[in-house]
Amino acid sequence: MQSRSRVILFVAAICVIVTVKHLQQPIPLESSSSARGAAQTVQTKKVIEDEDVKDRPSCLRAMDREIPKSQYGTLPKPYVNLGMPKMGSTSLQAFFKCGGFNSSHYECGNEFCADCIHRAVSHGQPPLSSCGSHYDAFVQLDNGSFFPQIEYLDEIHREHPNATFLLTFRGMAGWYRSISHWPPNADVINPPLVMSNRMKSANITGLPVGMGRNAGEFTMWFCNHVNNVRQFVKRYPSHGLIELDIEGEGNGKRLGELFGIRSSCWGHANKNPGLGGDKKL
Repeated sequence: MQSRSRVILFVAAICVIVTVKHLQQPIPLESSSSARGAAQTVQTKKVIEDEDVKDRPSCLRAMDREIPKSQYGTLPKPYVNLGMPKMGSTSLQAFFKCGGFNSSHYECGNEFCADCIHRAVSHGQPPLSSCGSHYDAFVQLDNGSFFPQIEYLDEIHREHPNATFLLTFRGMAGWYRSISHWPPNADVINPPLVMSNRMKSANITGLPVGMGRNAGEFTMWFCNHVNNVRQFVKRYPSHGLIELDIEGEGNGKRLGELFGIRSSCWGHANKNPGLGGDKKL
């Protein structure tokens, strides 16, 4: 009986040791979706809530790119904004119009620039002049669903190898809030019309259907776009690239010098009253 008890105790001890060792083993992240999701949430939260510009990743900060002073006031046209909707396009439109330039803001004639550009390229025609050769500036190419600044950058370069590009920035939390509530009240009245919902279902390069479920996924998409634009300009240095934080200070002075327009022409426009004055730019 005593021998049998010793055997039972010995087996029990072995089981305890094995169990403890098993519990001490690290759980692979790939086998733990909850752990992986928690890690992504922490990382995304840091990026989105980090509104101090200097602490943002480089792809979320406007870089002070050198433009030769000899080009001030004579930058090659057209001026093409490669930024996203609700990131200063309305303010850019007001700025150029105030300066006496003929500027297009998402509409080229009686249709969306995006639709016109898509049709032109599909027929082997130049993307911009086909939709308005009289325009000095195109401050928003997309229609919220189709993005020529992503899909047709090569075609724009071939047509205008010296065009001056602009790339606008703002805080990601504010931008996500903006696209999630534009047009005003659509999120309550007609959710499919909301810009963020249209973008999620549009199958945009870098943002396939199903992506864009939160601010973090939109942030990664925007970050990739910024990196692509910077690499494109590095590959084709004939393009000037002006990066602009629309929420920064001194934009009027800087843009005024670059384009030969008085600084007072710069100002914020297109606010959404439903967001308590949140700038819908």
